[in-house]
Amino acid sequence: MEQYAQNLMCTDEEKVITYCKNIIKAVEKTHDVAAQSKLKSRKIKDALQTKDKQTMWNVLQEYIHKHPELFTMANDVQLRRVDEDFYRNVSEKDVARQLEIVIGLIYLNEAKHCVAKETIKACFKKLLKQSGAFSEHEIEVLLL
Repeated sequence: MEQYAQNLMCTDEEKVITYCKNIIKAVEKTHDVAAQSKLKSRKIKDALQTKDKQTMWNVLQEYIHKHPELFTMANDVQLRRVDEDFYRNVSEKDVARQLEIVIGLIYLNEAKHCVAKETIKACFKKLLKQSGAFSEHEIEVLLL
């Protein structure tokens, strides 16, 4: 039985524990970004499930008005005004496709927001510095 037993051996167990705890914190921040994106796009997903053109159209209009930051030239998206004729002629499938694009823009916006604030690597570096357990050189080596 002993041949199958294994044990972790570390030269500095406190540093390893600190390292592991901080990488978990840093990675959890990215989960927060995904969770936030899912939360922000939930209403769209609910509308898509209805397959009702009017419901989907209303949700699309709501996102356009409530989240203008999603629709910028930087995202290669332009908004244009449409009339009642356009709405009558647009298919349910086309409205659904536009909602799918909005979901993508939500995730993109959240990812850009995360990258603009701190990437996982920067977050991890910050946490390691704050722990006081690692020298600058050790942190740089750990982040390679």
